[in-house]
Amino acid sequence: MVIHAEERGTPKNRKKIDWKLITDLPVGSRTDAIEKLECYALRWKIEVFHKILKSGCEVGVEVQDRSASDQSVSLFCILSWRVFWMRMLYRSAPDASPRLTLTCD
Repeated sequence: MVIHAEERGTPKNRKKIDWKLITDLPVGSRTDAIEKLECYALRWKIEVFHKILKSGCEVGVEVQDRSASDQSVSLFCILSWRVFWMRMLYRSAPDASPRLTLTCD
């Protein structure tokens, strides 16, 4: 099954999103197709999180060397999630106050 999706309207400063997604999952309706596209879109967020974890915290190297404790990997996951969250917040609200992410509450 091939799902073809094109973004409506013309975005500023970038090309329209034009996806052709090949899937072996059942797609019997427009709702099913949208569900598959939403799941695929989440994949990119997961990739970004792993990039932050591996590049920013160098967890991949430590885990491969088996020198990282479970506690340090857990801490790096929390830090990576926080950096990822700040990145997503900035993308959706670039003029927001840094206080939104740097609270101690």
